[in-house]
Amino acid sequence: MSAVWLALGLAALTLDAAGVPDANWPQWRGPQGLAVSSDTDLPTQWSPTTNISWKTAIPGRGHSSPTVWGDRIFLTTSVRGSQVPGRKAPVHLGFDFLPGYVHPDATDVDYRHTLKVLAINAATGRIAWERTAYDGLMFDDRHRKNTFASPTIATDGRLVFAFFESLGLYAYDFAGRLQWRADVGPIIKAGLGPGTSPVIHEDLVIVLCDQEMGTGSFIAAFDRATGRQRWRTERANRRSWATPLLVRAGARTELVTSGAESVIAYDPATGHELWRANGTQSHPIPSAVAGHGLVFVSAAARPGARSRFDLADPAI
Repeated sequence: MSAVWLALGLAALTLDAAGVPDANWPQWRGPQGLAVSSDTDLPTQWSPTTNISWKTAIPGRGHSSPTVWGDRIFLTTSVRGSQVPGRKAPVHLGFDFLPGYVHPDATDVDYRHTLKVLAINAATGRIAWERTAYDGLMFDDRHRKNTFASPTIATDGRLVFAFFESLGLYAYDFAGRLQWRADVGPIIKAGLGPGTSPVIHEDLVIVLCDQEMGTGSFIAAFDRATGRQRWRTERANRRSWATPLLVRAGARTELVTSGAESVIAYDPATGHELWRANGTQSHPIPSAVAGHGLVFVSAAARPGARSRFDLADPAI
Protein backbone atom coordinates (compact mmCIF):
# COMPACT_ATOMS: atom_id res chain seq x y z
CA MET A 1 0.00 0.00 0.00
CA SER A 2 1.55 3.30 -1.05
CA ALA A 3 1.77 6.30 1.21
CA VAL A 4 1.04 9.92 0.41
CA TRP A 5 3.11 12.63 2.07
CA LEU A 6 2.56 16.38 2.19
CA ALA A 7 5.29 18.72 3.44
CA LEU A 8 4.04 22.13 4.55
CA GLY A 9 6.45 24.99 5.26
CA LEU A 10 6.26 27.14 8.40
CA ALA A 11 8.44 30.17 8.97
CA ALA A 12 10.42 30.03 12.24
CA LEU A 13 8.61 26.90 13.33
CA THR A 14 9.08 25.55 16.84
CA LEU A 15 7.01 22.98 18.72
CA ASP A 16 4.51 23.98 21.39
CA ALA A 17 5.35 21.89 24.45
CA ALA A 18 2.50 23.40 26.51
CA GLY A 19 4.95 24.11 29.34
CA VAL A 20 5.54 20.40 29.95
CA PRO A 21 8.99 19.31 31.17
CA ASP A 22 10.75 16.89 28.86
CA ALA A 23 11.31 14.46 31.76
CA ASN A 24 7.65 13.40 31.39
CA TRP A 25 5.77 11.79 28.50
CA PRO A 26 2.41 13.52 28.90
CA GLN A 27 0.50 12.76 25.71
CA TRP A 28 0.45 10.92 22.38
CA ARG A 29 4.01 11.02 20.98
CA GLY A 30 5.40 12.81 24.02
CA PRO A 31 5.92 16.44 25.12
CA GLN A 32 5.87 17.95 21.64
CA GLY A 33 3.82 15.32 19.84
CA LEU A 34 6.86 14.12 17.86
CA ALA A 35 7.91 10.89 19.63
CA VAL A 36 11.33 12.47 20.23
CA SER A 37 13.02 12.28 23.64
CA SER A 38 16.16 13.94 24.97
CA ASP A 39 16.98 10.82 27.02
CA THR A 40 20.13 8.96 26.02
CA ASP A 41 21.63 5.48 26.56
CA LEU A 42 18.26 3.79 26.26
CA PRO A 43 18.02 0.06 25.48
CA THR A 44 17.47 -0.88 21.84
CA GLN A 45 16.83 -4.59 22.29
CA TRP A 46 14.21 -6.50 24.26
CA SER A 47 13.21 -10.10 24.82
CA PRO A 48 11.09 -11.88 27.46
CA THR A 49 14.16 -11.78 29.74
CA THR A 50 16.36 -8.95 28.41
CA ASN A 51 15.99 -5.30 29.51
CA ILE A 52 12.70 -6.02 31.30
CA SER A 53 12.29 -4.45 34.74
CA TRP A 54 8.77 -5.71 35.43
CA LYS A 55 5.65 -7.06 33.73
CA THR A 56 2.04 -6.31 34.62
CA ALA A 57 -0.96 -8.03 33.08
CA ILE A 58 -3.59 -5.60 31.80
CA PRO A 59 -7.09 -6.97 31.10
CA GLY A 60 -8.89 -6.36 27.82
CA ARG A 61 -7.71 -4.65 24.63
CA GLY A 62 -6.21 -1.19 24.22
CA HIS A 63 -4.09 0.58 21.63
CA SER A 64 -3.57 3.69 23.74
CA SER A 65 0.11 4.45 24.32
CA PRO A 66 1.33 4.76 27.92
CA THR A 67 1.47 8.30 29.29
CA VAL A 68 4.10 8.97 31.96
CA TRP A 69 4.26 11.68 34.61
CA GLY A 70 6.67 11.33 37.49
CA ASP A 71 6.22 7.90 39.06
CA ARG A 72 2.90 7.22 37.32
CA ILE A 73 2.04 5.51 34.04
CA PHE A 74 -1.49 6.05 32.71
CA LEU A 75 -3.28 3.99 30.08
CA THR A 76 -6.72 2.79 29.03
CA THR A 77 -8.27 -0.55 28.13
CA SER A 78 -11.58 -1.98 26.93
CA VAL A 79 -12.83 -5.25 28.40
CA ARG A 80 -15.46 -7.14 26.39
CA GLY A 81 -18.42 -8.45 28.35
CA SER A 82 -21.64 -10.28 27.52
CA GLN A 83 -23.13 -10.44 24.04
CA VAL A 84 -26.42 -8.78 23.10
CA PRO A 85 -27.54 -10.90 20.11
CA GLY A 86 -29.06 -9.02 17.20
CA ARG A 87 -27.82 -5.55 18.14
CA LYS A 88 -26.78 -3.54 15.07
CA ALA A 89 -24.45 -0.61 14.48
CA PRO A 90 -25.89 2.73 13.30
CA VAL A 91 -26.49 3.05 9.57
CA HIS A 92 -23.29 3.92 7.72
CA LEU A 93 -22.81 5.78 4.46
CA GLY A 94 -20.68 4.50 1.60
CA PHE A 95 -18.43 6.72 -0.51
CA ASP A 96 -21.48 7.20 -2.75
CA PHE A 97 -23.20 8.76 0.30
CA LEU A 98 -25.87 6.05 0.20
CA PRO A 99 -26.82 4.34 3.47
CA GLY A 100 -26.25 0.68 4.18
CA TYR A 101 -22.46 0.37 3.96
CA VAL A 102 -21.00 -2.32 6.24
CA HIS A 103 -17.23 -2.60 6.54
CA PRO A 104 -16.16 -6.26 6.25
CA ASP A 105 -13.89 -5.93 9.32
CA ALA A 106 -16.41 -4.17 11.59
CA THR A 107 -17.21 -6.00 14.81
CA ASP A 108 -18.29 -5.94 18.47
CA VAL A 109 -21.21 -3.49 18.67
CA ASP A 110 -23.28 -6.47 19.85
CA TYR A 111 -21.22 -6.81 23.05
CA ARG A 112 -21.12 -4.87 26.28
CA HIS A 113 -17.74 -3.30 27.06
CA THR A 114 -16.11 -1.84 30.14
CA LEU A 115 -13.83 1.13 29.45
CA LYS A 116 -11.14 1.52 32.10
CA VAL A 117 -8.48 4.06 33.07
CA LEU A 118 -5.47 2.69 34.95
CA ALA A 119 -2.59 4.24 36.88
CA ILE A 120 0.55 2.11 37.32
CA ASN A 121 3.57 2.63 39.54
CA ALA A 122 6.43 3.22 37.10
CA ALA A 123 9.06 1.73 39.41
CA THR A 124 7.28 -1.49 40.37
CA GLY A 125 4.54 -2.08 37.78
CA ARG A 126 1.94 -2.33 40.54
CA ILE A 127 -1.51 -1.03 39.56
CA ALA A 128 -2.04 2.02 41.78
CA TRP A 129 -5.67 2.43 40.83
CA GLU A 130 -8.17 1.33 38.21
CA ARG A 131 -11.37 3.20 37.36
CA THR A 132 -14.33 2.29 35.18
CA ALA A 133 -15.20 5.24 32.95
CA TYR A 134 -18.06 3.44 31.18
CA ASP A 135 -19.76 0.06 31.28
CA GLY A 136 -22.38 -0.84 28.69
CA LEU A 137 -23.10 -1.02 24.98
CA MET A 138 -20.90 0.79 22.47
CA PHE A 139 -22.28 3.35 20.03
CA ASP A 140 -20.69 1.77 16.95
CA ASP A 141 -18.57 -1.14 15.77
CA ARG A 142 -14.76 -1.15 15.72
CA HIS A 143 -12.37 -2.55 13.14
CA ARG A 144 -11.28 -6.03 14.18
CA LYS A 145 -7.68 -4.75 14.52
CA ASN A 146 -8.71 -1.60 16.41
CA THR A 147 -9.92 -1.26 20.01
CA PHE A 148 -12.45 0.90 21.86
CA ALA A 149 -9.51 2.20 23.95
CA SER A 150 -7.17 3.52 21.25
CA PRO A 151 -6.85 7.27 22.06
CA THR A 152 -3.86 8.00 24.33
CA ILE A 153 -4.37 9.80 27.63
CA ALA A 154 -3.11 13.39 28.02
CA THR A 155 -2.05 14.82 31.38
CA ASP A 156 -1.01 18.22 32.70
CA GLY A 157 0.57 16.79 35.86
CA ARG A 158 -2.57 17.38 37.90
CA LEU A 159 -5.39 15.82 35.90
CA VAL A 160 -5.54 12.84 33.54
CA PHE A 161 -7.73 13.23 30.42
CA ALA A 162 -9.10 10.04 28.82
CA PHE A 163 -11.04 10.28 25.55
CA PHE A 164 -13.41 7.53 24.42
CA GLU A 165 -15.04 9.47 21.53
CA SER A 166 -18.82 8.84 21.64
CA LEU A 167 -18.59 7.73 25.28
CA GLY A 168 -17.10 11.03 26.40
CA LEU A 169 -14.01 12.86 27.66
CA TYR A 170 -13.11 12.10 31.29
CA ALA A 171 -10.84 13.94 33.75
CA TYR A 172 -9.38 12.14 36.79
CA ASP A 173 -6.98 13.49 39.37
CA PHE A 174 -3.79 11.58 40.23
CA ALA A 175 -5.60 9.80 43.07
CA GLY A 176 -8.16 8.40 40.60
CA ARG A 177 -11.06 10.67 41.58
CA LEU A 178 -13.32 11.65 38.67
CA GLN A 179 -13.33 15.45 38.35
CA TRP A 180 -15.61 15.83 35.36
CA ARG A 181 -17.00 14.17 32.25
CA ALA A 182 -17.80 15.99 29.00
CA ASP A 183 -20.23 14.61 26.43
CA VAL A 184 -19.07 15.16 22.84
CA GLY A 185 -22.01 13.40 21.17
CA PRO A 186 -22.14 10.47 18.73
CA ILE A 187 -19.16 9.96 16.41
CA ILE A 188 -19.56 7.64 13.41
CA LYS A 189 -16.50 6.29 11.56
CA ALA A 190 -17.89 3.54 9.33
CA GLY A 191 -17.71 1.08 12.19
CA LEU A 192 -13.91 1.31 12.40
CA GLY A 193 -13.53 2.71 15.91
CA PRO A 194 -11.64 5.57 17.59
CA GLY A 195 -8.11 6.85 17.05
CA THR A 196 -7.51 10.56 17.72
CA SER A 197 -6.05 11.52 21.10
CA PRO A 198 -6.67 14.68 23.14
CA VAL A 199 -4.06 17.46 23.16
CA ILE A 200 -3.49 20.12 25.81
CA HIS A 201 -3.01 23.82 25.10
CA GLU A 202 -2.71 26.18 28.06
CA ASP A 203 -5.99 25.75 30.01
CA LEU A 204 -7.74 23.72 27.29
CA VAL A 205 -8.14 20.07 26.30
CA ILE A 206 -8.76 19.79 22.54
CA VAL A 207 -10.34 16.84 20.72
CA LEU A 208 -10.86 16.22 17.00
CA CYS A 209 -14.18 14.54 16.15
CA ASP A 210 -14.43 13.97 12.41
CA GLN A 211 -17.45 12.01 11.22
CA GLU A 212 -17.99 9.28 8.66
CA MET A 213 -18.43 11.31 5.49
CA GLY A 214 -17.86 14.82 6.84
CA THR A 215 -21.35 15.89 7.87
CA GLY A 216 -21.27 16.86 11.53
CA SER A 217 -17.47 16.81 11.89
CA PHE A 218 -15.99 19.24 14.42
CA ILE A 219 -13.04 20.12 16.62
CA ALA A 220 -13.70 21.30 20.17
CA ALA A 221 -11.90 22.59 23.26
CA PHE A 222 -12.88 21.98 26.88
CA ASP A 223 -11.81 23.81 30.02
CA ARG A 224 -9.17 21.69 31.77
CA ALA A 225 -10.48 22.52 35.24
CA THR A 226 -14.24 22.18 34.71
CA GLY A 227 -14.89 20.29 31.46
CA ARG A 228 -17.00 23.15 30.13
CA GLN A 229 -16.88 23.46 26.34
CA ARG A 230 -15.02 26.65 25.48
CA TRP A 231 -15.26 26.53 21.71
CA ARG A 232 -16.44 24.24 18.93
CA THR A 233 -15.67 24.64 15.22
CA GLU A 234 -17.57 22.74 12.56
CA ARG A 235 -15.61 21.01 9.79
CA ALA A 236 -16.48 19.28 6.53
CA ASN A 237 -13.66 16.70 6.72
CA ARG A 238 -14.63 13.07 6.62
CA ARG A 239 -13.38 10.55 9.19
CA SER A 240 -9.88 11.01 10.56
CA TRP A 241 -7.70 9.12 13.04
CA ALA A 242 -4.84 11.65 13.02
CA THR A 243 -4.21 13.50 16.30
CA PRO A 244 -3.77 17.29 15.84
CA LEU A 245 -0.30 18.81 16.31
CA LEU A 246 0.51 22.09 18.09
CA VAL A 247 3.33 24.11 16.53
CA ARG A 248 4.71 27.58 17.11
CA ALA A 249 4.89 29.55 13.85
CA GLY A 250 6.44 32.97 14.29
CA ALA A 251 4.56 34.78 17.07
CA ARG A 252 1.58 32.43 17.23
CA THR A 253 0.71 28.83 18.07
CA GLU A 254 -1.14 26.84 15.41
CA LEU A 255 -3.16 23.66 15.79
CA VAL A 256 -2.58 21.62 12.61
CA THR A 257 -5.13 18.95 11.64
CA SER A 258 -4.71 16.41 8.86
CA GLY A 259 -7.62 15.52 6.60
CA ALA A 260 -8.38 13.87 3.29
CA GLU A 261 -10.02 16.96 1.82
CA SER A 262 -7.81 19.58 3.48
CA VAL A 263 -5.11 20.24 6.04
CA ILE A 264 -6.42 22.98 8.35
CA ALA A 265 -4.67 25.02 11.04
CA TYR A 266 -6.68 26.62 13.84
CA ASP A 267 -6.01 29.13 16.57
CA PRO A 268 -6.03 26.75 19.57
CA ALA A 269 -7.30 29.48 21.89
CA THR A 270 -10.43 30.24 19.86
CA GLY A 271 -10.95 27.55 17.21
CA HIS A 272 -10.79 30.15 14.42
CA GLU A 273 -9.33 28.86 11.16
CA LEU A 274 -5.91 30.30 10.32
CA TRP A 275 -5.19 28.63 6.98
CA ARG A 276 -5.88 25.54 4.90
CA ALA A 277 -4.14 23.58 2.16
CA ASN A 278 -4.96 20.54 0.03
CA GLY A 279 -5.35 17.36 2.07
CA THR A 280 -3.96 13.85 1.77
CA GLN A 281 -6.79 12.72 -0.55
CA SER A 282 -6.82 9.45 1.40
CA HIS A 283 -7.41 8.10 4.91
CA PRO A 284 -5.65 10.47 7.37
CA ILE A 285 -4.53 7.93 9.97
CA PRO A 286 -0.90 8.94 10.81
CA SER A 287 -0.56 12.06 12.96
CA ALA A 288 1.33 15.06 11.65
CA VAL A 289 4.99 15.57 12.58
CA ALA A 290 7.19 18.64 12.29
CA GLY A 291 10.81 19.67 11.94
CA HIS A 292 13.22 21.83 9.93
CA GLY A 293 10.53 24.46 9.37
CA LEU A 294 8.05 21.95 7.90
CA VAL A 295 4.95 20.10 8.99
CA PHE A 296 4.51 16.67 7.40
CA VAL A 297 1.18 14.90 6.99
CA SER A 298 0.75 11.46 5.45
CA ALA A 299 -1.85 8.84 4.65
CA ALA A 300 -2.16 5.45 2.99
CA ALA A 301 -4.17 3.76 0.24
CA ARG A 302 -3.66 6.31 -2.54
CA PRO A 303 -0.78 5.41 -4.87
CA GLY A 304 2.35 7.41 -4.60
CA ALA A 305 1.41 11.11 -4.58
CA ARG A 306 3.88 13.51 -2.98
CA SER A 307 3.33 17.24 -2.56
CA ARG A 308 4.84 20.18 -0.73
CA PHE A 309 3.17 23.41 0.32
CA ASP A 310 4.52 26.71 1.60
CA LEU A 311 2.07 27.70 4.34
CA ALA A 312 2.66 31.36 3.69
CA ASP A 313 1.00 30.69 0.36
CA PRO A 314 -0.88 27.35 0.25
CA ALA A 315 -1.45 27.75 -3.48
CA ILE A 316 2.26 27.06 -4.14
